[in-house]
Amino acid sequence: MMLTAGTRLGPYEIVGPLGAGGMGEVYRARDTRLGRAVAIKTVNAPFTERFEREARAISALNHPHVCTLYDVGSFEGTGYLVMELVEGEPLRGPMPWKEAVRHVADVCDALHAAHHKGIVHRDLKPGNVLLTPLGVKVIDFGLAKQEHAGETTVAAATTAGTVPGTVAYMAPEQASGGPTDPRSDLWAVGVVLFELLSGRLPYHGRSASAILAELVDPSALAPEFPAGVPAEAVRIVQKLLAKDPAERYQHADDVAVDLRALGREVPQTTATAPLALTPALRKRRWLWPALGIVVLAAGAVFGVLQWRAPHVHAPVPSKIPEANEYVAKAILVSPEDLPRARQLLEKALALDPAFAYARAWYGFTHVLLIDYGQSNDTSWLYKAEAELRRALQDDPESARAHASLACVYLYQGRKELMSQEARKAMELDPSERDGPMLLAMYHQWSGEYEQSQALLKALVTADPLFVPARANVGENLRLMGDAAGSIREQQKIIDQDPKSWYALTMMAMACMTQGNVAKAREMLTTARTLEPENYQGRVLWALQLAIEGRRAEALEAMNAEVLKYGELINVASNVAEFYAVLGDRAKAVEWLDRAVRAGDERADWFERNPLLANIRQEPLFRQIVDGIRYRQEQRRKPAR
Repeated sequence: MMLTAGTRLGPYEIVGPLGAGGMGEVYRARDTRLGRAVAIKTVNAPFTERFEREARAISALNHPHVCTLYDVGSFEGTGYLVMELVEGEPLRGPMPWKEAVRHVADVCDALHAAHHKGIVHRDLKPGNVLLTPLGVKVIDFGLAKQEHAGETTVAAATTAGTVPGTVAYMAPEQASGGPTDPRSDLWAVGVVLFELLSGRLPYHGRSASAILAELVDPSALAPEFPAGVPAEAVRIVQKLLAKDPAERYQHADDVAVDLRALGREVPQTTATAPLALTPALRKRRWLWPALGIVVLAAGAVFGVLQWRAPHVHAPVPSKIPEANEYVAKAILVSPEDLPRARQLLEKALALDPAFAYARAWYGFTHVLLIDYGQSNDTSWLYKAEAELRRALQDDPESARAHASLACVYLYQGRKELMSQEARKAMELDPSERDGPMLLAMYHQWSGEYEQSQALLKALVTADPLFVPARANVGENLRLMGDAAGSIREQQKIIDQDPKSWYALTMMAMACMTQGNVAKAREMLTTARTLEPENYQGRVLWALQLAIEGRRAEALEAMNAEVLKYGELINVASNVAEFYAVLGDRAKAVEWLDRAVRAGDERADWFERNPLLANIRQEPLFRQIVDGIRYRQEQRRKPAR
């Protein structure tokens, strides 16, 4: 079916062709209701209920590296898809190996999100991975196959009697017409990664038939890697290209962890070279994270002693008594001495590398550097993930590791995986407050304030002095339009502890929302005396300067190092506010889009936030908000 400019498909008006493939044609179009540009793909298959059901399941994917599916429809009996219009170029090699592993790790994040929902892509290739200014974007996602509990269905986009996919990127089992699963996508990842590293395919044959012959041949591929590719990269590709699916990586997130471990440069943190912390962090009660965004309650590593005392002993202790002693000492170390606590955990792990409880705590200390605004190097998150996954290999029932992994997912922009880890932690250890606290944060960032408040108020009822829960009760009030109520809750914390950094900053945000600029400055000035170098505080200080009309100082404060930290979910919208207040609408919308792609789905708040007033009439603002609402609506629908 060929469409011409001006053709209307319901509310969508065709602008012109973008490309064509075996499954159909792709067009640039305009959504006349929202005034936004979209891509429309016609599919060479009849429109059926199954096609609609599976397309809508795919539309529920919300990931920064996945092309969003907005709508489905039928035109003259043929199905079509309405998708996010992605401006970018296909991912092509060769390129420097560090750049290649970074992009492929992001692709694996996208695949993991899809596989978690039972969606297998089956046509992953460079042409379906676009490189945009904001990173990679996987397109044509998952229309081949979705697995449901107890059954496997093939979407209407697959023509009966054919093998879907592109030969050069097919797994052997796919090429031979056998069953496929997420490991088939990981074969394609291996081909793509090799191609990015070398600039060519890992086959000797050049025709489709010759490649098919190599794929079904039981002998292993032995691709030749160019000079300079690290041995670890070779190992990863070889494991991805194992002919037997059982010998490949089994999960996309495991590939991502290994790729990021290969590509990062992590500061030394051994017992002989302890992590250096700023004096501000050493003074701070750092079990309460800055801004109260991911406050981890009893799960904070070396928290207030009465919180930790019932849990000093590991649920599954080490068989080496001295290792248990080191962990007990670490948990009881003063909050001011994180380096000492890390040294004790490292000693425990040196004695017993399989001590899951010690490793879970140790991995969590990496997250704290980001969480407290002490570092803008997000490689700490992937080092933390590697430690936590190793802990779960040794003890799959570690509530500590599951809760910490939920926190990692939030900051990595993988919020869709967060709730399951928080719930798992709650199931494994109902006495810990980490699980409900993190689940409350999941609902808050999803714009589900009532669900978040229910969890937080239960924690406050059980312990009125439990500061993290009370602080976020106040933050939810602000997001729901009650800034005065938020200020009252933060004031209760400040009355209890006048040096509560995050209560001071959260009150400052509530004052900004009210328009009380002088009070916001007072709160931030006090917070800055406590932690002048904190990245989260520096973002808010730049915002304060912008609100005061001190443009030059504001831009100087919001420098490149601060903006690097600003890409995290908990501050990206503050950067959007900063540019909106300055009147830079393009950058404001760009940063709001980054916030949403990192998992921020607070659509109601975006529409009532006075600091975003300058961009609310922008078409892209409407597109962002409408996209959030559509995904929220899909999540509320009962599974069919």
